[in-house]
Amino acid sequence: MKAFIYLFIFIVSTFLGQAQQYTKEKLNTKIEGTWNGKIEIPAQNLSFVLHITNENNQLKATFDSPDQGGFNIEIPEIRFENKTLYLKHPKMMMTYEGQLTNRQNIQGTFTQGGQSFSLNLIKGEFKRNRPQDPKPPFDYKSEDITFGNKEAGIKLTGTLTTPSGKGKFPAVVLVSGSGPNNRDEEVFDHKPFLVIADYLTKNGYAVLRYDKRGIATSEGDFAKATVFDFANDTKAAIAYLKGRNEIDSKKIGILGHSEGGQVAQIIAAEDSSLNFIILMASPGIKGSELMVLQNDALSKAMEIPEFTRTLNKELNEKTYEIIMKNDSKEKADEELKEYFKTTVYFKDLSNKELDKQIKGLYTDHFRQLLLFNPMDYLPKINCKVLAINGTKDLQVTSAENLAGINKGLKIKENLKIISYEGLNHLFQTAKIGLPGEYGSIDTTIEPKVLEDIKTWLNEKVK
Repeated sequence: MKAFIYLFIFIVSTFLGQAQQYTKEKLNTKIEGTWNGKIEIPAQNLSFVLHITNENNQLKATFDSPDQGGFNIEIPEIRFENKTLYLKHPKMMMTYEGQLTNRQNIQGTFTQGGQSFSLNLIKGEFKRNRPQDPKPPFDYKSEDITFGNKEAGIKLTGTLTTPSGKGKFPAVVLVSGSGPNNRDEEVFDHKPFLVIADYLTKNGYAVLRYDKRGIATSEGDFAKATVFDFANDTKAAIAYLKGRNEIDSKKIGILGHSEGGQVAQIIAAEDSSLNFIILMASPGIKGSELMVLQNDALSKAMEIPEFTRTLNKELNEKTYEIIMKNDSKEKADEELKEYFKTTVYFKDLSNKELDKQIKGLYTDHFRQLLLFNPMDYLPKINCKVLAINGTKDLQVTSAENLAGINKGLKIKENLKIISYEGLNHLFQTAKIGLPGEYGSIDTTIEPKVLEDIKTWLNEKVK
């Protein structure tokens, strides 16, 4: 799941304002260019990329926070004098002061919200280290394909990888989590589905991965789609595979990550021909309960005080209740506005400010996520099931959701559950598990997870 929410240390907003530039009679051009380093925050380091240009004898600066998905953020104030670089963004409460020690290095301090952290910069382009990204040439066939969802009247694009040689291959359809994901489920320069597809294909399995509707070259409207629309897209992918001569139509299954696990549950509950499903960090409890747990787990990891977390929990529970009971956005927005007027956080806001707070809370997609109950589907599933999760997963918490899956599935001999100590929502070894940490970890998926998936498939499917 790309994430139900995204966390930013940098408060990126639309009201950055016009930059204030400082003109000098003589600028030292040594400072111009791209610089990058790590903000040394306790328990994790965040990548920081600084771009400095000289336009009409004026210095200008922008920065990227690639670990958090923030790019080309303008810094309103920049000065460089006496080999010292000064940066300031008042609305983000951010400053930086660094000393140019030589042509390639700046040693300095990053400050935001009253907290200061070491940030030393090196001149040069920012490069990710993603050692698991597959590199060609590949010893298997990779084919860009298109398949149609006749019910929706759209075409979806993807990639089908098949092992070398002839034969009827068992096949896996990869279904990504929430968010506008492409076929690789790309997030923070990680490509989890590319890594999974490469690994499984090398081990004898055909793998189909595809761009979500409305994303990349796939047709359709992503913004209006719900989990049931995404399930219909996956059904179309399965139908496509059944029409391929090299695919064993009796050995087709789904690997669903996060919300993709909900898709797998929906299809497996109604399609007895599905051979298996692999649930990676898949919800096993009702969506509204999942979201409350998620928000509290994220808040706790951010060291938000318990009193504030309790208030947030009450606010979230009531907000979700209002969204779930209203099938109209207009009705929900009206009730949300009246409720927000009674809360500690929003009681003093004007009507215009309240409208801004509730804007975007209600969508058909989010409402369906809240209403989704795995117990409507899990008891009806008869195929083989592998359910895995990590104890550092703060988005789909391991203990509660794996327990829910175990409770819901009736045929226990077809079920295998694995809980990985210290792995996060992307199945990386993590220190704290927050989404802001994903990009700073070089590993895309722990090799042990890939090996366990292969071993289970070899035992149950191949």
